[in-house]
Amino acid sequence: MTVFRSSCLLSCLLIFILLQLPELDAAHFDVIGPPEPILAVVGEDAELPCRLSPNVSAERMELRWFRKKVSPAVFVRREGREQAGEQMPEYRGRVTLVEDDIAAGHVAVRIQGVKASDDGEYRCFFRQDENYEEAIVHLKVAALGSDPQIHMEVQESGEIQLECTSMGWYPEPWVQWRTPKGEEFPSMSESKSPNEEGLFTVAASVIIRDPSVKNVSCYVRNLLLGQEKEVEISIPAPFFPKLIPWMVVVAVVLVVVGLLTIGSIFFTWRLYKERSRQRRGEISTKQKLLEELKWKKATLHAVDVTLDPDTAHPHLFLYEDSKSVRLEDSRQKLPEKPERFDSWPCVLGRETFTSGRHYWEVEVGDRTDWAIGVCRENVMKKGFDPMTPENGFWAVELYGNGYWALTPLRTPLPLAGPPRRVGIFLDYESGDISFYNMTDGSHIYSFPSASFSGPLRPFFCLWSCGKKPLTICPITDGLEGVTVVADAKDLSKEIPLSPMGGESASGDTDTLHSKLIPTQPSQGVP
Repeated sequence: MTVFRSSCLLSCLLIFILLQLPELDAAHFDVIGPPEPILAVVGEDAELPCRLSPNVSAERMELRWFRKKVSPAVFVRREGREQAGEQMPEYRGRVTLVEDDIAAGHVAVRIQGVKASDDGEYRCFFRQDENYEEAIVHLKVAALGSDPQIHMEVQESGEIQLECTSMGWYPEPWVQWRTPKGEEFPSMSESKSPNEEGLFTVAASVIIRDPSVKNVSCYVRNLLLGQEKEVEISIPAPFFPKLIPWMVVVAVVLVVVGLLTIGSIFFTWRLYKERSRQRRGEISTKQKLLEELKWKKATLHAVDVTLDPDTAHPHLFLYEDSKSVRLEDSRQKLPEKPERFDSWPCVLGRETFTSGRHYWEVEVGDRTDWAIGVCRENVMKKGFDPMTPENGFWAVELYGNGYWALTPLRTPLPLAGPPRRVGIFLDYESGDISFYNMTDGSHIYSFPSASFSGPLRPFFCLWSCGKKPLTICPITDGLEGVTVVADAKDLSKEIPLSPMGGESASGDTDTLHSKLIPTQPSQGVP
């Protein structure tokens, strides 16, 4: 009888331990969010998912989605019930819990009727007893605005002023005037203002002075969605004769001036002959610029720039010489550090500049989608803050088919030809940051004079994957003058930032691919 009671007691104890195993396992968990931002269109629904690892039930856990503050929150569920009292007013009635797989640790919140104000960072928080973890979810909101409208006005001078307007865009759209032949017109003025819902209304104007232009189109593009809207207007022929009287007046003035100059030709002929030999020895404008650049490079104390692996985004792979970097689809497991970029695929140079003049060159070759320049050492490296001078970035980029200066409204750069090597010049005291096309020695862009405070560092960013890297040129190579160099195609020895990095998943060629935008056929300049 005693043996039977002992056996029964042992069996009950074993069953009790087995029943407690799920709770013991649930005491240790991680919360994992989506690896990439969630893209949502204004007016549609968006789901922000999170899951537990290991896959344990979250039915009895406290679940909380919040933004900057833990409370009030976007959504709170405690003891199996929604806690409406802790919810932010702007999310009441708009957020529901998707709990189809809650027993497996998969849950999400659905935001109904997404607004522009919903754009940004969210945190999902899971708590059980004294154990809690959280993960970050990024929501990128976009809106495709109304069809553009063009208003035409004829000036007294006979010039045609066109104004293009469109409403309901998010984020700020890009506007471009073009002819059917692809000729682009820079806007004379442009404004982008948000309404009460945060959606932008854009208005851009242009003046047409060429009477041969018959049709003009206005393109408004959402860079996040990769979509645009277009409207075309025909310029009526009767307006053009108004330009003719002015043309006649100009022609008459030119004839009179020509007659007056004939009398002075005889007296200046000998002087011209004497100086002709000197003029033949003068160098061309381009040669002067090349010589000026060579002089500037030789006197600016060229610096040997190397890449800092502690700042590199996990998708960036550095070569072993710390001079070249490329972007891969695979993500490396790297130690989390305050100085590491976790959202934009960027890396900084090791060198810091607090005074003086400095110059270095970057070999971009024929790869696409890059940004290079200078930034403050303490710029925000977590999240998606805009890369503008106000946020401590002074850079130029190639994105898609266009070159841009990263100003608040993105300044287009009409280059004569694509640069294969870019020179960067920093004068700390005078606040000068300039960029040069070292293929032909031409000037690319100079930012308005700034007042620097604190250390500055070289800055590099890649927007698309591929085997062609960005390469920092050696000092000796950079001071030899303006040359066209070959692609760095034969660099075969690359190492990840950490032994734990995964294998490359990229193809042989660069592709225009963003983690934020679904892959679509090219639609022109972004």
